[in-house]
Parts: sequence; C-alpha cells; structure tokens
Amino acid sequence: MKLPALSSLTQRIALPQAKAWEITNRAIAMDASGADIIHLGIGDPDMDTHPSVVNALHDSIKQGRTHYPPLAGEAGLRTEIARHCSNFYARDVTPDQVTVFPGVQSALYASFQCLVEAGDEVILLQPTYATYPAVIESCGATIVYAPLNPADDFRLDIALIESLISPRTKAILINSPSNPSGMVFSKNELQSLLKVCQYNNMWLVADEVYADLVFDGEFASPYNLTEAHNCVVVLRSLSKSHAMTGWRIGWTISPLRLAESLENLSQAMLFGVSQFIQDAAVVALQNSHLIVPQIRQTFLERRDRFCAQLKNIPGLKVYRPKGGMFALVDVSALGHNGESFANLLLNEAGISVVPGFAFGDSVLNCVRIGLSQDIQTLDKAAARIEQFVQNLQLKQKAS
Repeated sequence: MKLPALSSLTQRIALPQAKAWEITNRAIAMDASGADIIHLGIGDPDMDTHPSVVNALHDSIKQGRTHYPPLAGEAGLRTEIARHCSNFYARDVTPDQVTVFPGVQSALYASFQCLVEAGDEVILLQPTYATYPAVIESCGATIVYAPLNPADDFRLDIALIESLISPRTKAILINSPSNPSGMVFSKNELQSLLKVCQYNNMWLVADEVYADLVFDGEFASPYNLTEAHNCVVVLRSLSKSHAMTGWRIGWTISPLRLAESLENLSQAMLFGVSQFIQDAAVVALQNSHLIVPQIRQTFLERRDRFCAQLKNIPGLKVYRPKGGMFALVDVSALGHNGESFANLLLNEAGISVVPGFAFGDSVLNCVRIGLSQDIQTLDKAAARIEQFVQNLQLKQKAS
C-alpha cells in the first residue's frame, strides 16, 4: 500500500543541526542506567525558580486562572513586560508592541513565518544557535551565512555582512550575548548594523535571551538606537535570567504591524499561553531586582573558575565568554573535531557537551560546554576533562 506523502517542510527541518542533541539524549539514557554523568550539554541550569514565582503560580491556579487567555497575552503581563523593557532599554515600549509566546523558540519561529517566505534570503551569523537554520528553512527562505572570525573574538564583521546582501535579503538574525560563542556586540557595532539594515530595507531580529547575563562590559541592543523601532524585532524570555526554562514563557517586542500578524499566527498555532504561567511571569518580572543579580553573579563565578581551569589544560583553546552561560572550546590541537571529541568525552569521562557542528561549519572543531552545574560539579568536570585529554595525548604518542 502506498503511504500518503509528507510535506516538503519535513525535509527542510531535517537539517544536520537536528542531531545536535543526540549526545545529550545518550547521556540522559546512560544516567538513567546508573552511569555517573555530568550534564554540560543542553542549556538548562541547575538553579530553582524563585519561591515567589512558584507561589504566584499556585495562587493563580487556586483562583481558577485556568482558562483561555487573550491571544497576544494577558493584559497584566503585557503591561509588566512593557514597563520592564521600557526601563531596560530606556525607550518607550507599549503593551500592544508585546506578543507573548511559550518561550523564545516559539516566538522566533512565529516571527520568521511573518517576516520571510520562499525566495527570500536571511543572513545568519556563524557560529549560530542550533535551531536557527531550521526556523529559516521552514519558511522556504535561503540562509546566507556570515562566518565571524574566532581570532577576532567573533566580533561583527559589517563589511562581510554588507557583501552578502542581495536584492533578495529580507532579514538578519543576531544573538547577543551569543550562544555558543559568548560574544557581546558593542553599541557601535550594532549602530553600524542597524544603518545597513535600514539602508537595505531589511529586518533586524535580535535574540536577547541572555541580555541580563553580561559579565564583561555593558549590554547593548539595537532597540536602544534611534529610529530602530520600524525594523527591529526583539526576542526575550525568563528562561535563563530567572531560572524558568521549563515554564516556557517568552515574548516579542515589534512594530505594531508585525505584532498584529503575530497575534493572528498565535491563534492558528497556539491559542495563547496558560493564564497561570503568565500570572507567575508578572511576579518574576516584578522581582527581577531580587532574582537576576544573583543568577548573573552565579554564572560569572562559574565562568571565571571553570574557564581558568580549562585554559590550563594543554591542547584546549578556550573562548572565554563575555556573557551567556556557555564556553566554546576548540579541540583541534588534539587531532579531533568537535563531534568525535564529544562522543569520546561522554564514553570515557562521563561528560555530556554539544559538538560544534550544531552551530555551523566554522566551529566544527569546537565543543560547547555549559556552565549549568554548581562549582563543585564543574570542578569535578574540569578534572575529568584534564585526565581525558592527557589520556588522548598518551594514546596519540603510543600510536
């Protein structure tokens, strides 16, 4: 019997990056079987959500807040997001510019469905977050990669980006602080990029989920800049800044014409986000002054200690992140690419990391290591990695 066909979308989203989490999944299975595994792959920190947020969730459910929400988000949450982001960006954000989604991944997918289509081109910086290519490909658009130079700390290369623009270029997607490189783009870099986007009638989509986790220098956003609001889309969430990954709550800040379309798409795709989650998110934002500094300090201490330990291991080149919660490490001096190194590291040292192929060809020889466990666990991981590298080097000498 001939089976009915699947749509071409299934092929467009079956990209190599879809296999990015295979090592993580294998690590979870090994852990369940009793193996001593340290999970430094998927970006899910060990921190618990603040009690005030948990209590707000319980109260909301007890009050019967379990019904369909407004499609664009509850008025209370959109108002609180607008207030919070107006202060953060030092520019007015209105509630009707805000559209609430179950996490930034959903917000990103919806945004590009409304921004690009078949025949368009989207510029992606490389290294790029693992899910970005499938988001773009799902729209039928073509990806044009702009590889950033590791020797230049992955800084924005405006001249390269300009050279890649064609009449078909519709948007560029940036992520600062970057996942996986940890690079934080400067105000001057973003000013130049915004001018390029405005001159070429392009959208500038800024994934700023790590905006609260900057360690070196100051965070800058294109949304801070003059006349940015007609072509800039900002994506934010509470996942990392407020230890709420599993709550699935994020939002877009966009021009009104896009916000209206995002609301329509939410109706077709989601029909809103749970009321009780949104009520808890209001409390999380209101208590940001209690929550965010502590989380930032925790990641800063982990970054400083763990990266210093890795840097002292011969054969590893560590790109010390300026923000976010990941360290990118080049392992090519050990005779391995990121994938072979990551598989051996799990098999022989019980440590799960993400191989570089997930983030693009420019970092095939790297692995991404998360700062997602406490200091004691990271110390243990660093010791295991050092021993593992020494064993690799001994085997190479013996052969």
